Amino acid sequence: MQGPRVFDPERHHRRSIRKRIHDYTLPGLYFVTFCTQDRRPWFGEIIDSRVVLNANGRIAHEHWHGIPGHYGHVEVHTFTIMPDHFHGVVELTDRPRRTGIQSSMGQRPLGPVPGSLGAIVGSYRAGVVREMNRMRPTPVDALWQRGYHDIIIVNDRMLERINGYIRRHPTMVLPDH
Repeated sequence: MQGPRVFDPERHHRRSIRKRIHDYTLPGLYFVTFCTQDRRPWFGEIIDSRVVLNANGRIAHEHWHGIPGHYGHVEVHTFTIMPDHFHGVVELTDRPRRTGIQSSMGQRPLGPVPGSLGAIVGSYRAGVVREMNRMRPTPVDALWQRGYHDIIIVNDRMLERINGYIRRHPTMVLPDH
């Protein structure tokens, strides 16, 4: 029988795809994309060039709109939910308040900085999984592919290009209750 796993930073290190020189707590606009594990169509299907969201898609939709209620310094903008991935624009309107949480070694705990883009995306994705699992007899093992892609939106022209890209996706149709 194996004992408890011990964290080995050499063996268990995951390389981040975030830009090392960017502070993801800074106010600004960010374009995020994340996919389902193995691109499984968890959120609906495309019918007649429209994405017909299923109950899981409705959960993803509602949780996206709920983000500002959890993070007072965040606004959500243009987004689309496809059967197997998500695109959205997130705006950090202010820097999050620092909580001052430190470990017993005097360092900030591992993981995303509270209130950062990474924390917001992680919280959103966890909330979607948690809600989906409440409706299922067996829990979803791995809904999301590890990580996500982000683009820092630096000007209005870039924002318009990204909004156009999102709008060119098929229109989302929510299911009736």
